[in-house]
Amino acid sequence: MTQRLPPKDQLIMGLHALQELLRHAPSRLLRVYTSRGEGRGDARKEGVLQSCKKEGVPIEVVSESFLDKICGSDSHQSFAAHVKGRKYYSVKEFLKTVENEENCLVLMCDQIFDPQNFGALLRTAECLGVSGVVWSKNRGSDLTPVAAKASSGASEWIPLIRVSNLAESVREFQNHGFEAIASAFTSDAENAFSFQFPPKTVLILGSEGEGIQPLILKMADRKIMIPMQGRIHSLSVVQAAASFLTCYQIKQII
Repeated sequence: MTQRLPPKDQLIMGLHALQELLRHAPSRLLRVYTSRGEGRGDARKEGVLQSCKKEGVPIEVVSESFLDKICGSDSHQSFAAHVKGRKYYSVKEFLKTVENEENCLVLMCDQIFDPQNFGALLRTAECLGVSGVVWSKNRGSDLTPVAAKASSGASEWIPLIRVSNLAESVREFQNHGFEAIASAFTSDAENAFSFQFPPKTVLILGSEGEGIQPLILKMADRKIMIPMQGRIHSLSVVQAAASFLTCYQIKQII
């Protein structure tokens, strides 16, 4: 039994996330934990074990309860892995990487406490061309194994900007030519379908329950909303993100 456990943000769980790393960055895998011995007849899981052996990744057989404990979930599909520490950017570091880009879209997550939602937002952002994702380590979910699994591998590829203070981060982006665009159902919010996104945008999304902090909302340069046509007058934060980001991409094409 392993005595020293890796930090939560250096753990991934689930077959898909593990397969993604084995395909594209096996050198990031330090150790794989599995409750599964060989020869149980599941071709997909056996394939993962064989790939780990081929890449020389150490495999440690543990109990299901051990996996439940280190992952904080029982949806690990009998697999978890310790990965090399991810690169977390400061806002200053990230801005340096995109200083020569004419167009840049950053997603900022405020008060997204559900790790499933946070992971799904990372997946949506990566799929729809976001340059980086910002969140506060003090006011929302961190990159837990549950969030990493929900991201379906996106947490390994998209630039991650983990900060202490979102308000300071908004101001720093604004000082470098970005406009802060907040999702909000307010009287001054503009229709996202006709909205012309600025070349450099920080799109701010809040949770379904908490929304965006008043201070952050006040700092926004403009606000946008998705007009509702049905009887239900709200979308999940992940659905809203997909809608906003699709609008952004369409505007880049037109």
